[in-house]
Amino acid sequence: MLARTPAALKKRRYRRRLRDGLIVLNVEVREHEFAEALLLSQRLTDAQALRRDNLTSAAESILSEFAARWHHHNKR
Repeated sequence: MLARTPAALKKRRYRRRLRDGLIVLNVEVREHEFAEALLLSQRLTDAQALRRDNLTSAAESILSEFAARWHHHNKR
């Protein structure tokens, strides 16, 4: 049986990210300006922009899309 302590879960998530080649970036942004940009670009609705977890998911999506486009562009 797998250990379910918080420390064990954290270590398991870390090892999974490491295996998958993922990293966690801690970036600082101005919350209101970022939320406004996401609203104006229609990435989030008004209700979604009020939750920080949605802002985090949107930032992750933007960075993933950027990396995919960059990777695709450089393969040409």
